[in-house]
Amino acid sequence: MPVNAWQIGALYLPGGPGGFWTQPGGPGTEVFPQQQTGNVDQFSTEPYNELTGQFTGVCGHSFSYCTVYRDYDNIGQTSVALLACPMCSCVQRSIEPYSDAITGSDLSNLILYP
Repeated sequence: MPVNAWQIGALYLPGGPGGFWTQPGGPGTEVFPQQQTGNVDQFSTEPYNELTGQFTGVCGHSFSYCTVYRDYDNIGQTSVALLACPMCSCVQRSIEPYSDAITGSDLSNLILYP
């Protein structure tokens, strides 16, 4: 039975971009390091809240756009667009075939919506 090299809810790139991201709980769990969610020192230069994006991924990161990777689905025998977190490369969703992610009038398949 064919198996894909990628999985929804898991890091697409091993270690993510930069190689320092970890997902100790396995696919579908938080990816570390996480973004800062609050700061008790209001007079410091540390970020107060980094969760300012439009979307929150299964990885726990906040972002306003996805990174789109083009891969092949060995099970469906077609090209696939993998919508991933731009910070850690955790795959949020897949769209098959790849062309449906970038063309067409069906709003539900546009890459604006992870």
